[in-house]
Amino acid sequence: MKHSHFISPSRYCIAMLAGGALVIADYATAAEQPPLGPIGTTAAYILDSASAPRETTARRLVISLGPVETHGSGTFQWLNLDATKVNGDEFRVSVLAKAYPNRLLNTAATNLARYVLQEGNAQPKEFVHRVTGEPVLPTTGAWKFLWPRAESGDFQNGVSATRVAWLGHYYKLESSERIANNHALPTPRRIELLPDVLVGVPSNTRTKDDTRRYDESEYEMIRLTRENYAEMIRAGMNCFRVDAEQAGWLADEPVFLWGIGGKDVPYPECLFRSTWIGPALFLDEPAVHTRDYSVRPRMAKDPSLRKSISPQFMFQQFTNVFHEAVSGTPWSLIKNLRERADVDLGTLNFPQRNLYSWETMVATAAWQLTAGPEVGPRAMVFEPPGRLGSRRTLPEMNMAYGCQLSPEYPANLAGVIYGFLRGAARPNDKDWGVSIYGAVDRADAPWLLTHAYDLGATHFFFWDNYQMACVPYGEYLSHTRHLQAHVQSRPKRDLARLKRAAETLILLPPGYDLGHTHTGRGNLWGLGELNLERKNREGIRYRQVMGNFFTEIERCLRLGFAFDLRWDLDGLPLDGYREIVRVREDGRVEITADGKRTIRKGPRVPERPSGKPPQLAVELSGIEGELPRTITARAQVEEGSAAVYYTTGTDRQGVYQNAMVLWELYGPEEEDYRTLPGHVIQTATPDRASHVETRFTLSQPGHYRLRAATTDLAGRSTVVWKGFNAGK
Repeated sequence: MKHSHFISPSRYCIAMLAGGALVIADYATAAEQPPLGPIGTTAAYILDSASAPRETTARRLVISLGPVETHGSGTFQWLNLDATKVNGDEFRVSVLAKAYPNRLLNTAATNLARYVLQEGNAQPKEFVHRVTGEPVLPTTGAWKFLWPRAESGDFQNGVSATRVAWLGHYYKLESSERIANNHALPTPRRIELLPDVLVGVPSNTRTKDDTRRYDESEYEMIRLTRENYAEMIRAGMNCFRVDAEQAGWLADEPVFLWGIGGKDVPYPECLFRSTWIGPALFLDEPAVHTRDYSVRPRMAKDPSLRKSISPQFMFQQFTNVFHEAVSGTPWSLIKNLRERADVDLGTLNFPQRNLYSWETMVATAAWQLTAGPEVGPRAMVFEPPGRLGSRRTLPEMNMAYGCQLSPEYPANLAGVIYGFLRGAARPNDKDWGVSIYGAVDRADAPWLLTHAYDLGATHFFFWDNYQMACVPYGEYLSHTRHLQAHVQSRPKRDLARLKRAAETLILLPPGYDLGHTHTGRGNLWGLGELNLERKNREGIRYRQVMGNFFTEIERCLRLGFAFDLRWDLDGLPLDGYREIVRVREDGRVEITADGKRTIRKGPRVPERPSGKPPQLAVELSGIEGELPRTITARAQVEEGSAAVYYTTGTDRQGVYQNAMVLWELYGPEEEDYRTLPGHVIQTATPDRASHVETRFTLSQPGHYRLRAATTDLAGRSTVVWKGFNAGK
């Protein structure tokens, strides 16, 4: 690769000729001071090492200052970095800057107007935001190492120092001069990107047959082809997992790539590529892993933990697992590079900083986005648990917590989920997003995507494998087209303003959450041992604490107040909110507004629509006798002012059935809990009520409590408890 220099005894600008080349032309007087240093100043450095360098190590680098350009935000100057590696490969990085690149990426971005990378003799690539025109910079976490730093003091004339540190090695000054060269530069290829609207899937395979598997059988998967990727790009997807061959197909496309690790990319050029995310994209459910791989095995070994477990215990276990997670995946990139025989990292060491956490337990978001500023995730993406949907999850929330959120409005469900995500992103200026799984109600999915975009989400993903969790290839293309049409009609967003849109912050005690695959039914962390009827350390049932929380949410929704939700963690800033609502474990609700603090005995119940709730009566049979035995419970449901509707998701034919009643069994011990399946055995007619039945088997003697609940489309709920003794 032949390098040219932006050089002149005065000031120059870059102009494009009819043939497409860039040339340097004089446009200002020498009296004006360039922002970086004298135009034409060049400093050459050679590797300062006693040992034989490896093939990918740069043996020589040249820093040079080019012409000046004026942009709306000030005067900028071209800064060029040319490197020659031991194996003979060359690359050049050029930035149009008004200050030498800061070590902090966000600070550096405010001082850069253009960013161009040329590898070998290939056409240079300029990475540009498709909407704003601003440069898109590399985000792996290596930024502070990408630009030479003087070993002591500052550069002389903008580029000269006795010794510099760069990419983990030291280089000593070979020569410094000021030269003039008006050599034409090749026109860069503009790579127009949308880094704040990432759309993708976790695999580099697709479903061979898109027919839905409602019977929960597995899909056959096939590797994505070049044509598949082209179709995905046309639909609007821009974040892809690839292998080495697939990466080659997409090298010049306006997309982001991940999956290929440090072993499959050119070093160090990969660190300068704005389109390379790294070997990983996300942390996989740290909170779910806490429950399934830490707590449940411990309970299996020590049954007494089932009784002593608490939200505080879960919170502590989660923090331990989270810290283990961020000590692993973020370091995969540097680990891969270190294993290569042709790479010598020297002192170079950094975690991958552009990961997100793909997590179901959304209440943990605030901890995940603030606990590890150096190695923690950059964003939090909600993973829908189980069969999420407005007509399943909202009715369950109403029946579990005593709130009244109409399932007719998906915004009520989105308000809860997105409230946690936005509330977590705000303190440390992080990002958030949403994903769609196969079991998400298909009527909700398109709106959940576009509404998240309107609220400031930056990540949009689809799970593309595993039984009912899978969104088939054709479906996620359709969802993406829908999202992209929305994005194109609303291309400009003020993300900083959207992140701070909430005026009310509702705080929940750490360790309390919405559950997991049965989000809505309320068992903390999805554990029956933490069912809502258990009492906390203040002697208050979890149901009351969560009910207070949801009633305050309902109040904001009814009044039209934008709100954030998060755990009440020490040290997180609370500024910028008009009102802080702290839901406490003692059952009280503390409200701070206008400089005044008020403690209430309970939540502020909003005015609700008048109307008659559904009527519910329950009868039990088969209680008497020796154990084990099967008990039958039959509920009679009569509609009030609105239709009764509650679904648990699709059946094996893909049809959403009205379950009408939620059945739960508590006992015989306080940590024992079961959700019971129900069956509608008689639907309502003008002259008779609906009947729903459940059957369950008991094998342990003791006192049990059966909870039956029903709800209507206005959110009104009715609950009936039936207590009974079984066995001796």
